[in-house]
Amino acid sequence: MSIIRKLASDTAIYGIPSIVGRFINFILIFFFAAYFTPALLAPQVEFYAYAAFFFVVLPHGMETAFFNFSRDKESYKDVFATAISSVGILALIFTFIMAISRKDIADFVGYSNHVSYVIWFILILAIDTFKSIPYALLRYLGKSKKFAWIKSVGILVNVGLNIFFVVFYPDISGVSRSIEYVFIANLIASFVEFILLFSDTWLHFGKPNFSLWKRMISYSWPLIVLGFAGMINETFDRISMNKLLPEATAKYEIGVYGTFYRLSMVMTIFIQAFRYAAEPLFFDQADKKDAKQSYVSIMNWFVFACGFIFLATALFKSEIAHVLIKKPEYFNHPDALIIVPILLLANLFLGIFFNLSIWYKINNKTLLGALISLFGAIITVVLLLVYVPEYGFKAAAYTTLISYFLMSVVSYFVGQYYYPVSYNIWRISVLLITAIGMYLASEYLMKGMEQTVLLNLVFIAVYISIGFWMNLRVRK
Repeated sequence: MSIIRKLASDTAIYGIPSIVGRFINFILIFFFAAYFTPALLAPQVEFYAYAAFFFVVLPHGMETAFFNFSRDKESYKDVFATAISSVGILALIFTFIMAISRKDIADFVGYSNHVSYVIWFILILAIDTFKSIPYALLRYLGKSKKFAWIKSVGILVNVGLNIFFVVFYPDISGVSRSIEYVFIANLIASFVEFILLFSDTWLHFGKPNFSLWKRMISYSWPLIVLGFAGMINETFDRISMNKLLPEATAKYEIGVYGTFYRLSMVMTIFIQAFRYAAEPLFFDQADKKDAKQSYVSIMNWFVFACGFIFLATALFKSEIAHVLIKKPEYFNHPDALIIVPILLLANLFLGIFFNLSIWYKINNKTLLGALISLFGAIITVVLLLVYVPEYGFKAAAYTTLISYFLMSVVSYFVGQYYYPVSYNIWRISVLLITAIGMYLASEYLMKGMEQTVLLNLVFIAVYISIGFWMNLRVRK
Protein backbone atom coordinates (compact mmCIF):
# COMPACT_ATOMS: atom_id res chain seq x y z
CA MET A 1 0.00 0.00 0.00
CA SER A 2 1.40 3.42 -0.98
CA ILE A 3 2.01 6.06 1.64
CA ILE A 4 -0.89 8.14 0.33
CA ARG A 5 -3.33 5.24 0.45
CA LYS A 6 -2.13 4.35 3.94
CA LEU A 7 -2.55 7.95 5.08
CA ALA A 8 -6.02 8.13 3.58
CA SER A 9 -6.95 4.88 5.31
CA ASP A 10 -5.57 6.02 8.66
CA THR A 11 -7.27 9.40 8.31
CA ALA A 12 -10.58 7.63 7.83
CA ILE A 13 -10.04 5.27 10.75
CA TYR A 14 -8.80 7.79 13.28
CA GLY A 15 -10.28 10.90 11.83
CA ILE A 16 -13.91 10.02 11.20
CA PRO A 17 -14.93 10.05 14.89
CA SER A 18 -13.08 13.34 15.30
CA ILE A 19 -14.68 14.71 12.15
CA VAL A 20 -18.10 13.65 13.37
CA GLY A 21 -17.41 15.06 16.82
CA ARG A 22 -16.19 18.40 15.56
CA PHE A 23 -18.96 18.54 13.01
CA ILE A 24 -21.57 17.99 15.71
CA ASN A 25 -19.92 20.65 17.86
CA PHE A 26 -19.91 22.79 14.74
CA ILE A 27 -23.66 22.24 14.38
CA LEU A 28 -24.26 22.82 18.10
CA ILE A 29 -23.17 26.45 17.87
CA PHE A 30 -25.97 27.03 15.40
CA PHE A 31 -28.33 25.07 17.63
CA PHE A 32 -27.40 27.44 20.46
CA ALA A 33 -27.89 30.42 18.15
CA ALA A 34 -31.54 29.40 17.77
CA TYR A 35 -32.09 29.71 21.55
CA PHE A 36 -29.63 32.40 22.61
CA THR A 37 -28.99 35.92 21.35
CA PRO A 38 -25.41 36.81 20.34
CA ALA A 39 -24.82 38.49 23.71
CA LEU A 40 -26.05 35.46 25.68
CA LEU A 41 -23.93 33.15 23.52
CA ALA A 42 -20.79 35.24 24.09
CA PRO A 43 -19.64 33.38 27.30
CA GLN A 44 -19.51 30.08 25.41
CA VAL A 45 -17.46 31.66 22.61
CA GLU A 46 -15.11 33.49 25.01
CA PHE A 47 -14.47 30.67 27.48
CA TYR A 48 -13.68 28.15 24.76
CA ALA A 49 -11.29 30.65 23.25
CA TYR A 50 -9.47 30.72 26.61
CA ALA A 51 -9.61 26.92 26.71
CA ALA A 52 -7.41 26.72 23.62
CA PHE A 53 -4.55 28.37 25.52
CA PHE A 54 -4.82 26.02 28.46
CA PHE A 55 -4.96 22.95 26.20
CA VAL A 56 -1.51 23.96 25.00
CA VAL A 57 0.08 24.65 28.37
CA LEU A 58 -1.39 21.79 30.38
CA PRO A 59 -0.36 18.88 28.08
CA HIS A 60 2.97 20.79 27.59
CA GLY A 61 3.88 19.04 24.35
CA MET A 62 3.84 15.55 25.87
CA GLU A 63 1.63 14.11 23.14
CA THR A 64 4.22 14.81 20.43
CA ALA A 65 7.05 13.86 22.80
CA PHE A 66 5.32 10.52 23.40
CA PHE A 67 5.35 9.73 19.66
CA ASN A 68 8.97 10.83 19.30
CA PHE A 69 10.34 8.85 22.26
CA SER A 70 8.22 5.78 21.50
CA ARG A 71 10.02 4.99 18.25
CA ASP A 72 11.65 2.25 20.31
CA LYS A 73 8.70 -0.13 20.59
CA GLU A 74 10.23 -1.84 23.62
CA SER A 75 10.01 1.19 25.89
CA TYR A 76 6.68 2.77 24.97
CA LYS A 77 5.03 1.78 28.30
CA ASP A 78 7.60 3.72 30.31
CA VAL A 79 7.26 6.66 27.93
CA PHE A 80 3.48 6.54 28.35
CA ALA A 81 3.73 6.38 32.15
CA THR A 82 6.20 9.27 32.23
CA ALA A 83 4.10 11.42 29.90
CA ILE A 84 0.79 10.89 31.67
CA SER A 85 2.37 11.41 35.10
CA SER A 86 3.81 14.72 33.97
CA VAL A 87 0.49 15.85 32.47
CA GLY A 88 -1.53 14.62 35.46
CA ILE A 89 0.55 16.39 38.11
CA LEU A 90 0.45 19.67 36.20
CA ALA A 91 -3.33 19.38 35.72
CA LEU A 92 -3.87 18.84 39.46
CA ILE A 93 -1.72 21.86 40.36
CA PHE A 94 -3.61 23.95 37.81
CA THR A 95 -7.00 22.87 39.16
CA PHE A 96 -6.04 23.79 42.72
CA ILE A 97 -4.68 27.24 41.83
CA MET A 98 -7.59 28.11 39.57
CA ALA A 99 -10.17 26.89 42.08
CA ILE A 100 -8.94 29.15 44.87
CA SER A 101 -8.74 32.07 42.42
CA ARG A 102 -12.13 31.50 40.79
CA LYS A 103 -13.70 34.79 41.95
CA ASP A 104 -10.77 36.87 40.69
CA ILE A 105 -10.84 35.01 37.38
CA ALA A 106 -14.57 35.66 36.97
CA ASP A 107 -13.99 39.37 37.63
CA PHE A 108 -11.14 39.50 35.11
CA VAL A 109 -13.10 37.93 32.23
CA GLY A 110 -16.14 40.08 32.93
CA TYR A 111 -18.50 37.51 34.46
CA SER A 112 -18.45 38.48 38.13
CA ASN A 113 -22.03 37.30 38.57
CA HIS A 114 -21.33 33.91 37.03
CA VAL A 115 -18.49 32.38 39.06
CA SER A 116 -20.01 28.97 38.38
CA TYR A 117 -18.97 29.33 34.71
CA VAL A 118 -15.35 29.39 35.89
CA ILE A 119 -15.78 26.33 38.13
CA TRP A 120 -17.26 24.18 35.36
CA PHE A 121 -14.62 25.45 32.97
CA ILE A 122 -11.74 24.50 35.29
CA LEU A 123 -13.03 20.96 35.73
CA ILE A 124 -13.50 20.50 31.97
CA LEU A 125 -9.94 21.66 31.33
CA ALA A 126 -8.47 19.32 33.95
CA ILE A 127 -10.29 16.22 32.68
CA ASP A 128 -9.62 16.94 29.02
CA THR A 129 -5.93 17.38 29.83
CA PHE A 130 -5.80 13.92 31.41
CA LYS A 131 -7.45 12.49 28.28
CA SER A 132 -4.83 13.71 25.80
CA ILE A 133 -2.13 11.11 26.49
CA PRO A 134 -4.42 8.02 26.61
CA TYR A 135 -5.87 9.10 23.27
CA ALA A 136 -2.32 9.40 21.90
CA LEU A 137 -1.63 5.87 23.18
CA LEU A 138 -4.64 4.48 21.32
CA ARG A 139 -3.36 6.08 18.11
CA TYR A 140 0.13 4.70 18.75
CA LEU A 141 -1.21 1.18 19.31
CA GLY A 142 -3.50 1.35 16.28
CA LYS A 143 -6.62 0.78 18.36
CA SER A 144 -8.85 2.59 15.93
CA LYS A 145 -12.09 0.89 16.99
CA LYS A 146 -11.51 1.70 20.65
CA PHE A 147 -10.59 5.27 19.71
CA ALA A 148 -13.73 5.66 17.63
CA TRP A 149 -16.00 4.04 20.20
CA ILE A 150 -14.89 6.23 23.12
CA LYS A 151 -15.04 9.38 21.01
CA SER A 152 -18.52 8.45 19.82
CA VAL A 153 -19.81 7.83 23.34
CA GLY A 154 -18.52 11.22 24.46
CA ILE A 155 -20.14 12.90 21.47
CA LEU A 156 -23.52 11.26 22.06
CA VAL A 157 -23.50 12.14 25.77
CA ASN A 158 -22.58 15.76 25.07
CA VAL A 159 -25.16 16.24 22.33
CA GLY A 160 -27.90 14.46 24.26
CA LEU A 161 -27.33 16.53 27.39
CA ASN A 162 -27.14 19.78 25.42
CA ILE A 163 -30.50 19.08 23.80
CA PHE A 164 -31.99 18.09 27.15
CA PHE A 165 -30.67 21.09 29.10
CA VAL A 166 -31.35 23.72 26.44
CA VAL A 167 -34.66 22.49 24.99
CA PHE A 168 -36.49 20.44 27.66
CA TYR A 169 -35.01 21.18 31.09
CA PRO A 170 -36.21 24.83 31.32
CA ASP A 171 -39.82 23.70 30.79
CA ILE A 172 -39.50 20.77 33.20
CA SER A 173 -37.81 22.69 36.01
CA GLY A 174 -39.21 26.15 35.42
CA VAL A 175 -35.72 27.73 35.45
CA SER A 176 -34.54 30.19 32.85
CA ARG A 177 -32.64 28.93 29.85
CA SER A 178 -28.92 29.42 30.57
CA ILE A 179 -25.66 28.90 28.71
CA GLU A 180 -24.32 27.44 31.99
CA TYR A 181 -25.93 24.11 31.15
CA VAL A 182 -23.74 23.89 28.04
CA PHE A 183 -20.70 23.80 30.33
CA ILE A 184 -22.31 21.16 32.55
CA ALA A 185 -23.11 18.93 29.56
CA ASN A 186 -19.52 19.19 28.34
CA LEU A 187 -18.18 18.33 31.81
CA ILE A 188 -20.28 15.18 32.12
CA ALA A 189 -19.34 14.00 28.61
CA SER A 190 -15.63 14.58 29.31
CA PHE A 191 -15.83 12.59 32.53
CA VAL A 192 -17.50 9.66 30.75
CA GLU A 193 -14.70 9.63 28.15
CA PHE A 194 -12.12 9.80 30.94
CA ILE A 195 -13.50 6.69 32.64
CA LEU A 196 -13.70 4.72 29.40
CA LEU A 197 -10.16 5.65 28.38
CA PHE A 198 -8.53 4.59 31.61
CA SER A 199 -10.47 1.34 31.76
CA ASP A 200 -8.44 0.29 28.72
CA THR A 201 -5.12 2.15 28.77
CA TRP A 202 -4.05 1.53 32.37
CA LEU A 203 -2.82 -1.93 31.30
CA HIS A 204 -0.09 -0.19 29.29
CA PHE A 205 1.11 1.86 32.22
CA GLY A 206 4.83 1.26 32.73
CA LYS A 207 7.26 2.85 35.16
CA PRO A 208 7.67 6.64 35.20
CA ASN A 209 11.28 7.58 34.63
CA PHE A 210 12.66 10.90 35.85
CA SER A 211 15.70 10.76 33.56
CA LEU A 212 13.41 10.06 30.61
CA TRP A 213 11.12 12.88 31.72
CA LYS A 214 14.00 15.38 31.62
CA ARG A 215 14.76 14.38 28.02
CA MET A 216 11.09 14.54 27.08
CA ILE A 217 10.58 17.94 28.68
CA SER A 218 13.72 19.24 26.93
CA TYR A 219 12.11 18.18 23.65
CA SER A 220 8.60 19.33 24.46
CA TRP A 221 8.92 22.69 26.21
CA PRO A 222 9.48 24.60 22.96
CA LEU A 223 6.24 22.97 21.75
CA ILE A 224 4.48 24.80 24.59
CA VAL A 225 5.74 28.09 23.21
CA LEU A 226 4.82 26.97 19.71
CA GLY A 227 1.35 25.88 20.74
CA PHE A 228 0.78 28.94 22.91
CA ALA A 229 1.77 31.23 20.11
CA GLY A 230 -0.46 29.21 17.79
CA MET A 231 -3.39 29.71 20.12
CA ILE A 232 -2.76 33.44 20.15
CA ASN A 233 -3.09 33.31 16.38
CA GLU A 234 -6.22 31.19 16.61
CA THR A 235 -8.14 32.68 19.52
CA PHE A 236 -6.77 36.09 20.52
CA ASP A 237 -9.07 37.68 17.97
CA ARG A 238 -12.16 36.76 20.02
CA ILE A 239 -10.50 37.60 23.32
CA SER A 240 -9.22 40.98 22.13
CA MET A 241 -12.58 42.09 20.77
CA ASN A 242 -14.00 42.12 24.30
CA LYS A 243 -11.35 44.68 25.25
CA LEU A 244 -10.90 46.64 22.01
CA LEU A 245 -14.47 47.16 20.81
CA PRO A 246 -17.02 49.50 22.41
CA GLU A 247 -18.72 47.91 25.41
CA ALA A 248 -22.16 48.47 23.88
CA THR A 249 -21.38 46.31 20.82
CA ALA A 250 -18.57 43.99 21.94
CA LYS A 251 -20.76 41.08 23.05
CA TYR A 252 -22.81 41.26 19.85
CA GLU A 253 -19.68 41.32 17.68
CA ILE A 254 -18.14 38.38 19.57
CA GLY A 255 -21.34 36.34 19.25
CA VAL A 256 -21.64 37.00 15.50
CA TYR A 257 -17.94 36.46 14.81
CA GLY A 258 -17.83 33.26 16.85
CA THR A 259 -20.87 31.88 15.03
CA PHE A 260 -19.66 32.62 11.50
CA TYR A 261 -16.13 31.56 12.46
CA ARG A 262 -17.64 28.10 12.88
CA LEU A 263 -18.42 27.96 9.17
CA SER A 264 -14.69 28.03 8.49
CA MET A 265 -14.14 25.21 10.97
CA VAL A 266 -14.94 22.66 8.28
CA MET A 267 -11.32 23.22 7.20
CA THR A 268 -10.09 22.76 10.76
CA ILE A 269 -12.11 19.55 11.10
CA PHE A 270 -10.34 18.04 8.11
CA ILE A 271 -6.92 19.22 9.30
CA GLN A 272 -7.50 17.71 12.74
CA ALA A 273 -8.48 14.37 11.21
CA PHE A 274 -5.42 14.53 8.98
CA ARG A 275 -3.20 15.34 11.98
CA TYR A 276 -4.43 12.29 13.91
CA ALA A 277 -3.33 10.05 11.08
CA ALA A 278 -0.30 11.97 9.82
CA GLU A 279 1.62 12.71 13.02
CA PRO A 280 2.42 9.08 13.94
CA LEU A 281 3.04 8.35 10.25
CA PHE A 282 5.51 11.24 9.91
CA PHE A 283 7.63 9.85 12.75
CA ASP A 284 7.36 6.31 11.42
CA GLN A 285 8.54 7.39 7.95
CA ALA A 286 11.38 9.59 9.19
CA ASP A 287 14.12 6.92 9.02
CA LYS A 288 13.10 5.46 5.65
CA LYS A 289 14.94 6.13 2.39
CA ASP A 290 11.94 7.57 0.55
CA ALA A 291 10.69 9.65 3.49
CA LYS A 292 11.16 13.01 1.77
CA GLN A 293 9.33 11.90 -1.38
CA SER A 294 6.51 10.69 0.82
CA TYR A 295 6.29 14.11 2.45
CA VAL A 296 6.13 15.73 -0.99
CA SER A 297 3.25 13.49 -2.09
CA ILE A 298 1.41 14.06 1.17
CA MET A 299 1.71 17.83 0.78
CA ASN A 300 0.42 17.71 -2.82
CA TRP A 301 -2.69 15.73 -1.93
CA PHE A 302 -3.26 17.69 1.26
CA VAL A 303 -3.31 21.05 -0.54
CA PHE A 304 -5.61 19.60 -3.21
CA ALA A 305 -8.08 18.41 -0.56
CA CYS A 306 -7.94 21.69 1.35
CA GLY A 307 -8.44 23.66 -1.87
CA PHE A 308 -11.59 21.67 -2.54
CA ILE A 309 -12.91 22.33 0.98
CA PHE A 310 -12.16 26.03 0.64
CA LEU A 311 -13.86 26.33 -2.74
CA ALA A 312 -16.96 24.30 -1.91
CA THR A 313 -17.56 26.09 1.39
CA ALA A 314 -16.75 29.60 0.15
CA LEU A 315 -18.95 29.32 -2.96
CA PHE A 316 -21.98 28.18 -0.96
CA LYS A 317 -21.30 30.08 2.27
CA SER A 318 -24.55 32.04 2.11
CA GLU A 319 -26.71 28.99 1.51
CA ILE A 320 -24.99 27.04 4.29
CA ALA A 321 -25.27 29.95 6.72
CA HIS A 322 -28.99 30.50 6.13
CA VAL A 323 -29.68 26.80 6.67
CA LEU A 324 -27.72 26.69 9.94
CA ILE A 325 -28.43 30.13 11.43
CA LYS A 326 -32.07 31.01 12.02
CA LYS A 327 -31.96 34.24 14.04
CA PRO A 328 -31.90 37.22 11.62
CA GLU A 329 -29.83 39.45 13.92
CA TYR A 330 -26.76 37.34 13.08
CA PHE A 331 -27.03 38.50 9.45
CA ASN A 332 -27.48 42.17 10.29
CA HIS A 333 -23.74 42.63 10.53
CA PRO A 334 -22.37 43.61 7.09
CA ASP A 335 -19.14 41.62 7.51
CA ALA A 336 -20.68 38.38 8.78
CA LEU A 337 -20.36 36.38 5.53
CA ILE A 338 -17.25 38.18 4.29
CA ILE A 339 -15.03 36.62 6.96
CA VAL A 340 -15.88 33.00 6.04
CA PRO A 341 -13.61 32.59 2.95
CA ILE A 342 -10.87 34.61 4.65
CA LEU A 343 -10.82 32.28 7.64
CA LEU A 344 -11.09 29.19 5.42
CA LEU A 345 -7.95 30.28 3.59
CA ALA A 346 -6.23 31.12 6.87
CA ASN A 347 -6.85 27.62 8.23
CA LEU A 348 -5.62 26.15 4.95
CA PHE A 349 -2.25 27.83 5.49
CA LEU A 350 -2.27 26.59 9.08
CA GLY A 351 -2.58 23.07 7.66
CA ILE A 352 0.37 23.72 5.34
CA PHE A 353 2.35 24.92 8.35
CA PHE A 354 1.57 21.65 10.13
CA ASN A 355 2.80 19.65 7.13
CA LEU A 356 6.00 21.66 7.04
CA SER A 357 6.56 21.20 10.79
CA ILE A 358 8.04 17.75 10.29
CA TRP A 359 11.53 19.26 9.82
CA TYR A 360 11.79 20.54 13.39
CA LYS A 361 9.92 17.66 15.06
CA ILE A 362 12.08 14.82 13.77
CA ASN A 363 15.35 16.76 14.04
CA ASN A 364 14.80 17.98 17.60
CA LYS A 365 14.66 21.59 16.44
CA THR A 366 11.45 22.31 18.31
CA LEU A 367 12.85 25.61 19.62
CA LEU A 368 13.09 26.94 16.05
CA GLY A 369 9.51 25.86 15.42
CA ALA A 370 8.48 27.71 18.56
CA LEU A 371 10.24 30.87 17.40
CA ILE A 372 8.42 30.77 14.05
CA SER A 373 5.09 30.39 15.80
CA LEU A 374 6.03 33.20 18.19
CA PHE A 375 6.78 35.38 15.17
CA GLY A 376 3.24 34.70 13.93
CA ALA A 377 1.78 35.50 17.34
CA ILE A 378 3.54 38.87 17.47
CA ILE A 379 2.14 39.76 14.05
CA THR A 380 -1.33 38.73 15.23
CA VAL A 381 -1.25 40.80 18.40
CA VAL A 382 0.11 43.91 16.69
CA LEU A 383 -2.38 43.84 13.81
CA LEU A 384 -5.31 43.16 16.12
CA LEU A 385 -4.41 46.02 18.44
CA VAL A 386 -4.01 48.42 15.52
CA TYR A 387 -6.94 47.50 13.28
CA VAL A 388 -9.72 45.84 15.32
CA PRO A 389 -10.84 49.10 17.04
CA GLU A 390 -11.47 50.64 13.61
CA TYR A 391 -12.49 47.71 11.40
CA GLY A 392 -13.98 45.24 13.89
CA PHE A 393 -13.84 41.51 13.35
CA LYS A 394 -13.11 41.79 9.60
CA ALA A 395 -9.65 42.97 10.66
CA ALA A 396 -9.40 39.95 12.96
CA ALA A 397 -10.09 37.58 10.06
CA TYR A 398 -7.49 39.21 7.79
CA THR A 399 -4.98 39.20 10.65
CA THR A 400 -5.38 35.43 11.06
CA LEU A 401 -4.80 34.91 7.33
CA ILE A 402 -1.69 37.11 7.20
CA SER A 403 -0.18 35.46 10.27
CA TYR A 404 -0.65 31.86 9.10
CA PHE A 405 0.57 32.68 5.59
CA LEU A 406 3.79 34.28 6.85
CA MET A 407 4.39 31.42 9.30
CA SER A 408 4.12 28.92 6.43
CA VAL A 409 6.54 30.90 4.26
CA VAL A 410 9.12 31.29 7.03
CA SER A 411 8.82 27.63 8.07
CA TYR A 412 9.37 26.52 4.47
CA PHE A 413 12.59 28.49 4.00
CA VAL A 414 14.04 27.66 7.42
CA GLY A 415 13.10 24.01 6.94
CA GLN A 416 14.94 23.89 3.62
CA TYR A 417 18.13 24.70 5.48
CA TYR A 418 17.80 22.08 8.24
CA TYR A 419 15.85 19.35 6.44
CA PRO A 420 15.52 20.10 2.71
CA VAL A 421 12.44 18.61 1.08
CA SER A 422 11.72 19.30 -2.60
CA TYR A 423 8.10 20.36 -2.22
CA ASN A 424 6.48 21.15 -5.57
CA ILE A 425 5.83 24.85 -4.95
CA TRP A 426 4.62 25.36 -8.52
CA ARG A 427 1.97 22.66 -8.20
CA ILE A 428 0.84 23.88 -4.80
CA SER A 429 0.64 27.48 -6.05
CA VAL A 430 -1.43 26.52 -9.10
CA LEU A 431 -3.92 24.64 -6.92
CA LEU A 432 -4.27 27.54 -4.49
CA ILE A 433 -4.49 30.22 -7.18
CA THR A 434 -7.08 28.16 -9.06
CA ALA A 435 -9.27 27.73 -5.98
CA ILE A 436 -9.00 31.38 -4.93
CA GLY A 437 -9.47 32.65 -8.49
CA MET A 438 -12.64 30.61 -9.00
CA TYR A 439 -14.10 31.90 -5.74
CA LEU A 440 -13.33 35.52 -6.63
CA ALA A 441 -14.82 35.04 -10.12
CA SER A 442 -18.04 33.70 -8.64
CA GLU A 443 -18.20 36.31 -5.89
CA TYR A 444 -17.46 39.43 -7.92
CA LEU A 445 -17.88 38.69 -11.62
CA MET A 446 -20.97 36.49 -11.66
CA LYS A 447 -22.77 37.67 -8.55
CA GLY A 448 -26.51 37.94 -9.11
CA MET A 449 -26.59 35.66 -12.17
CA GLU A 450 -29.47 33.19 -12.23
CA GLN A 451 -27.14 30.30 -12.99
CA THR A 452 -24.75 31.05 -10.10
CA VAL A 453 -25.37 27.73 -8.32
CA LEU A 454 -24.80 25.74 -11.52
CA LEU A 455 -21.68 27.73 -12.33
CA ASN A 456 -20.34 27.16 -8.84
CA LEU A 457 -20.79 23.42 -9.28
CA VAL A 458 -18.94 23.68 -12.60
CA PHE A 459 -16.10 25.55 -10.85
CA ILE A 460 -15.81 22.80 -8.26
CA ALA A 461 -15.82 20.09 -10.94
CA VAL A 462 -13.11 21.91 -12.91
CA TYR A 463 -10.96 22.30 -9.79
CA ILE A 464 -11.28 18.60 -8.95
CA SER A 465 -10.32 17.69 -12.51
CA ILE A 466 -7.26 19.95 -12.45
CA GLY A 467 -6.18 18.65 -9.05
CA PHE A 468 -6.44 14.97 -9.99
CA TRP A 469 -4.69 15.57 -13.30
CA MET A 470 -1.81 17.35 -11.59
CA ASN A 471 -1.39 14.74 -8.85
CA LEU A 472 -1.98 11.60 -10.90
CA ARG A 473 -0.84 12.39 -14.42
CA VAL A 474 1.95 14.88 -14.07
CA ARG A 475 5.30 13.40 -13.21
CA LYS A 476 6.48 14.16 -9.70
